[in-house]
Amino acid sequence: MLGRHVCSTYLKPAATTLIRALGERQSGGNARMKITSVKTAASTGHCMHLWVKITTDAGVTGIGECVHGGYQSIAIIKELEERLVGRDPFAIDAIFEETRRSLVFEGGFAGALITALTGIEIALWDLKGKALKVPIYELMGGKFRDDIRVYCDCEVSPGMNMAEVQAVVDEVLEAGFTALKVDLDIRAYGHTGTETGWYDKDKFNMTPNKWEHDRMVELAEMVVKAAGKSVDVACDLHTRLDKHSAIRLAKDLEHLQLMWLEEPIPPENIDT
Repeated sequence: MLGRHVCSTYLKPAATTLIRALGERQSGGNARMKITSVKTAASTGHCMHLWVKITTDAGVTGIGECVHGGYQSIAIIKELEERLVGRDPFAIDAIFEETRRSLVFEGGFAGALITALTGIEIALWDLKGKALKVPIYELMGGKFRDDIRVYCDCEVSPGMNMAEVQAVVDEVLEAGFTALKVDLDIRAYGHTGTETGWYDKDKFNMTPNKWEHDRMVELAEMVVKAAGKSVDVACDLHTRLDKHSAIRLAKDLEHLQLMWLEEPIPPENIDT
């Protein structure tokens, strides 16, 4: 009894709350909590975002998010609901791994299934934190830092010209971000707007022509110049280029000291 008292004296309030909640669960507080439903809701904007809501018989709910899951993930989650109903929502790892392994031949290592499972897992963590009345980070070893730097992923669209991209960057800078990322491959998404209306090109593993290559360099230079010396810049290529084109572009961007150059080549390109 004394040891328990001495230990709890030095614990943070959130940790003592967690210990108390776990004790209540062992004594029956949340011991019989079971999943009763798994539902989805989609929202559109910058692509489709899929939300997952898990409800329990104790009235505690959890919300999770799937990104880029599309209608496939909606169908998968609907199919998985029957497997999840009646399960203990605290058994997060068991639910995730058992489901993934049982569906390995349906894409259990990638694709829409993993996207669906990710939303379910996030919802389960949210639910568990609510049930125990502690932040989720307390369930994962505790808070490591008080502040964390974030960057803004600039929302550029197919067909934007340099001036339009510049306007997006200016808006991000005005918001006070100290780091930002811009897409260099926006022309590959579609053919809207005057600048790209005439153009057609393979979207993946492509070899840019001189004009395309120079334009990507010009775009990166414009963004870095606009950002100034106190703001870091990263660039994204969404796996568009072939090996030699990616190396060429990286060399021509080296003088800009980018924070990173993201996904220049497709992962299935084994030559890289």
